[in-house]
This record gives sequence, structure tokens and C-alpha cells, in this order.
Amino acid sequence: MLKEIFGAILLAAVLASLIASAFVSLKEVQGYGMSPTLRNDELVLLQKNFDIKRFDIVAFKRGEAIQVRRVIGLPGEKITYREDTLYVNDQAIDEKFIVSEINESQSNGHQFTEDFSLMEIISQQAVPMDQYLLLGDNRPYATDSRYYGLINTEQIIGKVTARLLPLETLELF
Repeated sequence: MLKEIFGAILLAAVLASLIASAFVSLKEVQGYGMSPTLRNDELVLLQKNFDIKRFDIVAFKRGEAIQVRRVIGLPGEKITYREDTLYVNDQAIDEKFIVSEINESQSNGHQFTEDFSLMEIISQQAVPMDQYLLLGDNRPYATDSRYYGLINTEQIIGKVTARLLPLETLELF
């Protein structure tokens, strides 16, 4: 009887892990491009079935590396940065997640996000279909779409839904 119970528990654990792997996965953040939101070596939970919205944090494959960045520009949108302000289709949009970093940078006489336009990055007015403009939250130091271009939908492997480790920083996004 004990053997049957152990077998049933083992089978349930295997099935649960197979089902879970179809919907979620874990990823360790590499680098400092998303600081202060996410830091190097933190463990995040990725949702594999998702709709992408502005300001979602996503993990994507670029070559062999997996990176984590924030969605700024969606397909069909015209994106511009001027004087630390994001403009989407010529409308100013607040980036509440980096307000204190912008204020600190400006108080020191600097811009937090360099001025740029989509035209300078990809020589087009709008983000093409099935592509996204991704930026790191640590704008002065992040390598992101400003340097390597837009990311295709197929490259995105998941949406970050939670920071799991370290436990004292557990947070849902």
C-alpha cells in the first residue's frame, strides 16, 4: 500500500511539473539593465501564454542569451523620446516606474533617457507588425532596442509576472 501511495504521489508530481512547464517557467535575471526593478541574479516567474501590453516586462531570446526588458513600443506606434519624456503617437506617456531615477538624473543636470526617435533606430516611422521596442529600466547603462533594434514576437519567450527570489523581495508584476 505504501508503495502505491508513493507511486501515485510521484506520478502526480511528474504530471504537475509537465503541465506547469507548458504555462510557466523560471528565469534568472542576468545583468543590471532592469535595475532597480529587477537586479542581477534575481529569479523571476515567466508566463508563457500572454498578451503583450505597454510596460510589461518580458524575457526574450537574442542569439543564445535570454534578456529581460520592458515593452515600450507596440506594433503600429510611433515612438520618440525628448527631454526624458516618452511620446507615443505624439502623446506624452508617464513612466511611473522610473520617476525617481528621472528626477535624480535631472537634478544632477543630466537626462536619464537619451533623446531618440524610432526613425533613428530602424529608419521607419512606426513599429512594424509583430515587433516591439524594448528598453531597460536602467536607461543610462542598459543595452536594449536602442542598440540592437526591435524584437520580433517569436523571440519573446515569456512575460515576467513575479519576482520569486530572493524571498524578501517577492513581488507580483
